[in-house]
Amino acid sequence: MGDKFQLIHDVSPGTTGWTVKVVVAEKFSPRVAQRSPTKYQNLTLMDSEGSTVQATLYGQNITAFQDELLLGKTYLISNALVKETNAEYKAKFGEIQWTISGRTRIRRVEENNAIS
Repeated sequence: MGDKFQLIHDVSPGTTGWTVKVVVAEKFSPRVAQRSPTKYQNLTLMDSEGSTVQATLYGQNITAFQDELLLGKTYLISNALVKETNAEYKAKFGEIQWTISGRTRIRRVEENNAIS
């Protein structure tokens, strides 16, 4: 496959026109935020170099993407909202996080991935 994709570390707030090929390494159950009634779901996405990023879905997007972003499957993701991680969560989640919404483009790639 001759396509060129960025790596997770190449994408930062303000980056445009990017596409990253990732594997869903972890998919957590939806939860309700501690300080608001907002429901959210966290995912850990990993690129071909083993770099990871925390991705979050909120509210109705959890249901909209419930049959996508399956554990161990590979996807091409672009147009997620990229923002700096809140200071209190940087140690756990890293410097940036992605928010996946209806504007995010997601395409499944057929590959065999073993996540242990």
